[in-house]
This record gives sequence, structure tokens and C-alpha cells, in this order.
Amino acid sequence: MVRYWSWEGNYVGVQQKDYLVACDGTILGKFYGTEIYNQNGNYIGELGKNERLLKNLNKINNRRPAFSFYVKGTITAPFKNSASYPMISGFADFTISQTT
Repeated sequence: MVRYWSWEGNYVGVQQKDYLVACDGTILGKFYGTEIYNQNGNYIGELGKNERLLKNLNKINNRRPAFSFYVKGTITAPFKNSASYPMISGFADFTISQTT
């Protein structure tokens, strides 16, 4: 099970099948390659180095097909936050939002 942190070091969750899942089992998004989209089909971020998530500001209007809000993941133990990485120009930290 791969664990993910945001670029700023906040623990986000794990990958279960094609989904990014929070500790409480909430589906945060779906992986399409290295990109992640929320249940409404909106781009919310992507994989950076060392399993860190961040958002490419040039991709904020990208879309994929929406998927079911009834999908649930397995509950997992949370992990501590870690040190942040210096932000890259043209990117923002990965944030969890269903309306992004």
C-alpha cells in the first residue's frame, strides 16, 4: 500500500486500487496515470517526487469522467506529517477539496 504526503508535508492517505483514499476510508480522488481527479472529474493534483502530491496550475481546467460517490475505501491508520519541500514555480500544494 503506497502512502502519500502533500508537497508541504501533510499526510494525505493511501492508494487503494486506482483511488486515493483518506484514513477514514473517504475517496479523495482517482488516479489516471500520475494525475488525480476528484469524483466530479476535476483535476486535483498529481504525483511528484518521493510519493509527494502537488497541483500543476496549468492543469486546473483538466477533466476526466466523474465516478460514483458510493465508492468507499478501507480505513487505515494515519501517519505523521513530514518535512515540506521547496515549492516549484507553476505548482501549488495538494489540497483536499471536492469542488476544485
